[in-house]
This record gives sequence, structure tokens and C-alpha cells, in this order.
Amino acid sequence: MTPTDERMNAADPDDLGFSNLPLCREPWESFYILRRGIMPCCYGNPIIAPMTDYASAWNSPAAREIRGYLSRGKLSPYCLESLGCPIVQRELAKRNGHSSDPGAPLVTPPRRPLFLRLINKALFGLPRRIYRALNKSR
Repeated sequence: MTPTDERMNAADPDDLGFSNLPLCREPWESFYILRRGIMPCCYGNPIIAPMTDYASAWNSPAAREIRGYLSRGKLSPYCLESLGCPIVQRELAKRNGHSSDPGAPLVTPPRRPLFLRLINKALFGLPRRIYRALNKSR
């Protein structure tokens, strides 16, 4: 193995220039034009312009703000409202100290204590159904 090969194998992503890439490329590549309005990505919410203003929406202040945040490696306030986005979920998980394992679930639901799970299982889920029925009536 040559020294060049060793350096390439040992290089971390930052050495390869990946740290300069934006978190998401969607706002530079496409728009989602729907009847309800225009969004910079499929997870976007709320709309940034009405459907009829598609020509001016590409360089609108809202679109430029989103691109500015993403190019600096940050999530814009607009993106943070789009909780269905996997990039937003990954970044929020990093902030909260969760695992960055790609196979791990992005949002881990809280687990009930073992004895409550066993009781629920032994009673065929009846306690859970009662609890849900009581909460619906409130």
C-alpha cells in the first residue's frame, strides 16, 4: 500500500470536502408546486408562495433565507417546523444526544415500565383500550 492509499483510507469526511456541503440540496434543485402553494421540499410546511407566483418564488426572500441557513450547515426556522423531514429528525437527535447510528430509529418513543407492559399483555390490551377511551372522551 502506498502512502497516498493510506491517507485516502484514513481520511475523514471533513478532509474530503464534505463538510462544505449544505445539509439539504432540495431548495437549490427543485420546488414542489401544489394547489395549496409552493414549498421548497416535499416535507415543507407552510407554503412559501401561492401557486400562481411560481416564477418569483424561486428567488423569494423566504427561499433565500432557507438556502442561506442550509449553506452554513444549519437548519432554518422554516425547516425546524417540518418535523417529518428525516434531516431535521437526525439533527434534532444529534442535539438531544441520541445515537447517530443510521439504522437506529430517528425518534425513540418512551417505554413504559416492564410491569405495566406485562399487565397490559396479560389482560389482552384491555388497560390500554380503557386508557385511550377515557382520553378520547375528555
